[in-house]
Amino acid sequence: MIKVLFVCTGNICRSPMAEVLFIQKLSNDHPNLASFIVAASAGISAIDGSSATYSAIQTMDLWGIDLEPHQATSLTPRHLKDADLILTMARDHLLVIGRMQQDALRRSTTLKALSAAAEKLLSRLGEETVGNERQAGQRIKAIFQVMRELYSKGEFMADMQSESSDIIDPIGSSLRIYIGVSEDINDSLDAIMPVLFGPAEKPRRRIELE
Repeated sequence: MIKVLFVCTGNICRSPMAEVLFIQKLSNDHPNLASFIVAASAGISAIDGSSATYSAIQTMDLWGIDLEPHQATSLTPRHLKDADLILTMARDHLLVIGRMQQDALRRSTTLKALSAAAEKLLSRLGEETVGNERQAGQRIKAIFQVMRELYSKGEFMADMQSESSDIIDPIGSSLRIYIGVSEDINDSLDAIMPVLFGPAEKPRRRIELE
């Protein structure tokens, strides 16, 4: 299995939204991969068993996704060891991962950093169609090889000096802010899916949010 892990702070808004939006896109655009690519999420300061925030549940309902069953999970070294691709919502999560398990940084970046590098990655690697688990694993390794070259001067594969590497934390904010965050996550996922898996098998359907 190829395991994709989304990481935020409390695992009650950003990372669970990213997880379910990723699963939705995988099911819609790459259904043949769903049997061996799994997604999960966790939080660096999560309280195990906590529900997603009401605003996160409302926001995902607009996308046709039921987030109500979600229960928060605290990030552990085991999560990091098992993951093939670790996508954090912000730079501070990379710092925690580095302290928790240094080796996991080789498979970690922020979602926004990966999406920002999408064009360069496609230019270097091509828009290759992934058809099986072996190809998916090789593709992810190739992506991180290029990311290491792009960020060769630092320990982290993200611009650690810029807020552009972050998805903002909507906790305590209005529903409108949550919707904006979900759109930011969705746009970032739209950018990285062709990098990870190749062209969509059928046209994507974008949900218009007011």
